[in-house]
Amino acid sequence: MKDLQWFPPIPEPCAPSAPPVIWSVVVGAAFGGLLLARGHGNLAIVVWAAALLLALGLNSPAWRRRILRAAHWLGACAGRVTTLVLLWPFYALVFGAIHLALSVARVDLLGLRLHSEWPSYWQPAAPERKRAKYYERLFTVEPARQGSHFFVWAIGILAFALILAGSSEMILRSWGFGNPIIYRVDPRVGYYPAPNQDVHRYGGEIHINAFGMRSRNVTAEKAAGTFRILMLGDSTLYGGSYIDQREIYASRLEDLLNQKPSLLPHSPRNVEVLCMGVNGWGPQHELAYVQEFGLFHADLVMVMGPPADAYRPRYGIEQFPFFAEGHRPNFAWQELWEHLRWEYRQRFTTTNLTVYGSTQPQDVLAFGVIAWYEIALMAQEQNTRVDFEFLPNEEEARQGRASEWTQPILDALLTPLARLGASEAYPVSFFRSNLGIAKLYHDGAHLATSGHKLYAFYLRDRVWQLVSAE
Repeated sequence: MKDLQWFPPIPEPCAPSAPPVIWSVVVGAAFGGLLLARGHGNLAIVVWAAALLLALGLNSPAWRRRILRAAHWLGACAGRVTTLVLLWPFYALVFGAIHLALSVARVDLLGLRLHSEWPSYWQPAAPERKRAKYYERLFTVEPARQGSHFFVWAIGILAFALILAGSSEMILRSWGFGNPIIYRVDPRVGYYPAPNQDVHRYGGEIHINAFGMRSRNVTAEKAAGTFRILMLGDSTLYGGSYIDQREIYASRLEDLLNQKPSLLPHSPRNVEVLCMGVNGWGPQHELAYVQEFGLFHADLVMVMGPPADAYRPRYGIEQFPFFAEGHRPNFAWQELWEHLRWEYRQRFTTTNLTVYGSTQPQDVLAFGVIAWYEIALMAQEQNTRVDFEFLPNEEEARQGRASEWTQPILDALLTPLARLGASEAYPVSFFRSNLGIAKLYHDGAHLATSGHKLYAFYLRDRVWQLVSAE
């Protein structure tokens, strides 16, 4: 019996001939070279390594055994890591909650609880009514008597739900949910950030002053010896909650100009840059804001943002998942739910026309362009210089020209601005020349931290150029 082979050994596969090995190397090298030419260097290295291992495994049984052992080891390690990462929280939450609930309820389902008065691990048998329940489940053909453990299971389910809700609340708050910027609903402006807020969100500090600006506290009256710049714009000026207040280009510009204030007219002692940028704003919001609050005695008014903002009508806060005053969310889940509900409405129940308005050229000219023109006219009447700094998006910067949506706005706006003596700039070539230096854009339209830094230096030189021409 010992010499009997119950299962014949699996024959070792013969080494393949040279052509399959050569073809695997050739195909792998060619595919990796194609990936490298496309700019995927890391993926090309992976393909080359896989082709080399395939060739070694096909050509040498010894190498094949080594590769298989390495693959088994990597698979075992990946399984252990996956178990720890995915299953450990489940066991900790589910079984931990059940154990806690049973301990609180002092319920011992199997009769295995040890008591200090017992001299050994031997325990007396459980009561007959408890044993009968399990015996009936094992042997009887009749339905078992139903024990009443509803209270225990209810406590367990409630404990699990509370632990799951608490842990998910903490995770969502670590991502920035639960502490949003609160907006003020204004019948004339539409909406803007509610005054006097300090929020830490998505890793960035946000301070909103008494006028709804993302700027340090200022007074409506300009102090003597101060050169003041009022910036009006949308979310590209606001910077997003992922950018710290000190990193947005308005704050950086203020710091840069304060390094050499003597280069500005009348040699001021300090420079103030007021950042009135609001998510989702268009020209009509900006015009209504300055009509309500004024120009804050600014020496220079700068209208910032993409030209495509002209397509936005003056809508209210109901178009966005923003929270108005008096409606701050109590939980992070509440804010996440509002975002998800808004995304659903935008994708499945409404169209972009409700947010961005009509895209007909005559409507752009009638609404957005005229609103910007009235801002320039208002500044001229108050003897304040106005400058329009149009921000190209990433695609326009790569192509080096305005898109089909942007060019009609520039054509309609630049001539009226020139008649008023207002300056304007659309620095496509500047951004195009710096695209390869650092990651300038966060999402194709909004600037990343490095983009804010670079744009601040551009705006500093731009301000010096504008004031030197006076």
